[in-house]
Amino acid sequence: MSRTVPQERFPELVAWMFPRMGHDDRENMIHIWQMVMPAPVFAGVEALIKKAIGSDWAELTRRIPTL
Repeated sequence: MSRTVPQERFPELVAWMFPRMGHDDRENMIHIWQMVMPAPVFAGVEALIKKAIGSDWAELTRRIPTL
């Protein structure tokens, strides 16, 4: 997905997509991204996700304690 979205627009994608996803889909997407993104890149994406989902962040960290 990140290859088809221009890098400069990726924050917009995260802000649009993550609030619309259910918990299971969020968890799956994050696991995939953690596997394919270098740690420093994923750290930036993690911050975007946290901002996009607000109070749902607690549930996500319960599901993925490494966040």
